[in-house]
Amino acid sequence: MKILGIQIETNMRNNVKHFKLVILTGLFLTGCVVSNPKFFSKIDTTIDSSYGYTAENPVLIKNKDLYSSIESSYYYISRLRTERGNKLQLIQRYSIENPNYKKPAIALENRYTGEPLSYGSGPILDLYILVPDNESDTIKLYINPYFKGTVRVPHGLKFEKE
Repeated sequence: MKILGIQIETNMRNNVKHFKLVILTGLFLTGCVVSNPKFFSKIDTTIDSSYGYTAENPVLIKNKDLYSSIESSYYYISRLRTERGNKLQLIQRYSIENPNYKKPAIALENRYTGEPLSYGSGPILDLYILVPDNESDTIKLYINPYFKGTVRVPHGLKFEKE
């Protein structure tokens, strides 16, 4: 019976060590992602009237991986304001085909999950339908979370920094 007790105790110690390793790895990886306030610290407004308002000229937000990029997209939208200072309310989000999509020269995939590791310019865009508080306008904003570029504020909007 003591042998069984020693075996169970050894298994529990190994499980605790494994759990600690998973937690530390997770903390390390989340620390590698650039925090949203820092990511958007040098943002300025563009003079290009089509920037962000057309699928051909979307806002390019890529922050490490796809999950972080989508999270950054929501943060970006939450900080946008109209010229009157009104916040934008998200009504709907759609995934649409990217008219600028170019397949990568070498398509890399995760061999365990089959997910692509190289998206090229991104096969899809996110279309956000927004309505400003106390205004009747509807704003369509196109964001590409697959491709890194200089993030700017679309013409006619302001970005409220923290």
